[in-house]
Amino acid sequence: MSPKLSPKRNANLIAIELFSDIFVDYDISNIVLGKGSTALVRECTERLSGAKYAVKTIDKTKTTSDLILREVQTLSIVDHPNIIKMIDYYEDINSVHIVTELYNWGDLYNMITNNTSERGCLPEDKAIEIIKSILESVEYLHKKDIVHRDIKPENILIYFDKVHTRIKLIDFGLSRMHTRNDGYMTETVGTAYYMSPGVLHGQYDRSCDLWAVGVVTYILLCGYPPFNGHYDHEIHSATKGDELKFDGAIWDNLSDASKEFISMMLCKDASYKSVSANKALLHPWLRSK
Repeated sequence: MSPKLSPKRNANLIAIELFSDIFVDYDISNIVLGKGSTALVRECTERLSGAKYAVKTIDKTKTTSDLILREVQTLSIVDHPNIIKMIDYYEDINSVHIVTELYNWGDLYNMITNNTSERGCLPEDKAIEIIKSILESVEYLHKKDIVHRDIKPENILIYFDKVHTRIKLIDFGLSRMHTRNDGYMTETVGTAYYMSPGVLHGQYDRSCDLWAVGVVTYILLCGYPPFNGHYDHEIHSATKGDELKFDGAIWDNLSDASKEFISMMLCKDASYKSVSANKALLHPWLRSK
């Protein structure tokens, strides 16, 4: 299903002052589903149909129009079961409102927090199911030459039922188009724990998303990140200089295949060909379930 973009929406979002009033079409609840430094996510109801959605309201004074435009343009062309779907968008003088599907799910960060103990975090079979789903979404994005650039547990909605684990990748504010023939990306963006050495050195490609998935995998299994520190600069230094380690009783009880998978995803050797999402999905660890 394509996003239900109204005819009154203008393709030159942010570029010209042709504003639209979201309150004409939607009633926005006071229920806050999520909050960041530049945006607030709330539940909303379409007045005509009564259907419930989520709306991400982005404060235009706290971010650049380029980043907002990238998010809207990206969400308008993606259609994948593991990626949040945009329904509509609106712009007024102060804000951009992005209406999406509503999922009253928790995020992967809270799930990790609630399940971590001295014995680790998730069982391998659960971790495999989650990582497969994330990689399938990354594979889809990369085929469309879209790089997410902010894959982390907070940007992954998750839901367990009795049979399956379902995920939705969200927050495309840092995403951008980047083909294999383009030069390296140079902007240092993302969240410290999940930024690849290439991102930190200002010379990277789409493999930054795969590095982030490798970090998420490591955390899902043991409950803590592979490269740590109290401050961002300490995390950056560890990411660039420290060796990947699997120390302690937690890792002694995990399979060699899981450690081989993580080592492939978090390889720092510049001579090693960057792993692709497709190659990662073929790894024996992910195919063991």
